[in-house]
Amino acid sequence: MTVEWLVPLGQARPITMALHSLSADTRTARGCTGSSVSTALSNGVFVRYVEDWQTEDDLRVHVRSVTFRRLITLIDDAIEPPRIEFTLPGGTRGLDYVAEVQRSHA
Repeated sequence: MTVEWLVPLGQARPITMALHSLSADTRTARGCTGSSVSTALSNGVFVRYVEDWQTEDDLRVHVRSVTFRRLITLIDDAIEPPRIEFTLPGGTRGLDYVAEVQRSHA
């Protein structure tokens, strides 16, 4: 899973700190093979957050977790919509994947 978005310079530090905390929590989840946060200065700060999972089932469990809801909260606070991609065996998906996973669990 990859999330990328542009944030105003003044919001970069709190957002990246929150993402680093989220990343540390995610790395301890079963099936997580890695998680990272990176930034680049542009017309604001370009933030990239990446999670890697052993299996799609592991990812699905994560998408239903409290930790993932913390990520969604950060995304909801974005000034501009971020780009979100889930790279799956059947192809690349966006936020529709989150809705599908959460519906299938209900």
